[in-house]
Amino acid sequence: MTDAADDRNHSVFWQQMLTGEHPSLRRGRKMMRMITPTAGERCRLCCVGFDGFTAPALRRIGLGPWRRNPHFCEQCEKVLARERGGAEIEIAMLYADVRGSTQLAARAGPTEFAALMQRFFQVATKVFGKTDAVVDKMVGDEVIGLYLPGFTGSDYRQRAVAAGLELLRATGHADPAGPWLPIGVGVHAGRTFVGSIGVEDGNYQLAALGDPMNFCARLVASAKGGEMIVSEAVWRDVSGSIAAEPCDLELKGYPQPVRAWVTRVTPP
Repeated sequence: MTDAADDRNHSVFWQQMLTGEHPSLRRGRKMMRMITPTAGERCRLCCVGFDGFTAPALRRIGLGPWRRNPHFCEQCEKVLARERGGAEIEIAMLYADVRGSTQLAARAGPTEFAALMQRFFQVATKVFGKTDAVVDKMVGDEVIGLYLPGFTGSDYRQRAVAAGLELLRATGHADPAGPWLPIGVGVHAGRTFVGSIGVEDGNYQLAALGDPMNFCARLVASAKGGEMIVSEAVWRDVSGSIAAEPCDLELKGYPQPVRAWVTRVTPP
């Protein structure tokens, strides 16, 4: 009975944290605005200031920017790391991966290919930070960004799509000379488990799990270089702001064709 109650408490905690409605967050935001009244850059959760005259002292006590997303502080990250468990919430996710990476690695050689991936990861980190995503993974030739309502805002689906277009531009798909790295992008949204998984007092991972994540992985696998595929769950929120072509996709693991929209960036 106690375990079940603990699970419910953890779920409530995560639900409130991920949506920005936890009571301690509300109190903390008011206090942090008083302590750092002149700050321009703040943690999106607790509102601690990252600049101004108090910033050096705050960094020394663990209130500097979080390395996975500089829009959030290390202390908020530690709280999330300490609280094992999670909650199911509606989020958007962006997957981007390199097209033809095997052939590219064979042509370029290990060192040059590693430098190319490093450049890609740096570009993706900048785009994710700019659009208030949490970096979920940067592995091999793929990056994944999570757009959580409490972190990103109520327009989290639109922000994920904007990030996808920005990633295509940043890798050169709108340049007349062509991209310096061919990538495809997939964007989807759905109810997903988000939380801290791992072992007590050991390694942990802020993870997003569930069918929407798998579905988005299938979407990006269908995207050609320079394409972003947007799911039907996201399209209704962005249809008035971007041009795209409808398509029916056969996705591995899904018995029926799915409707999606394909958009591209083009040279001016």
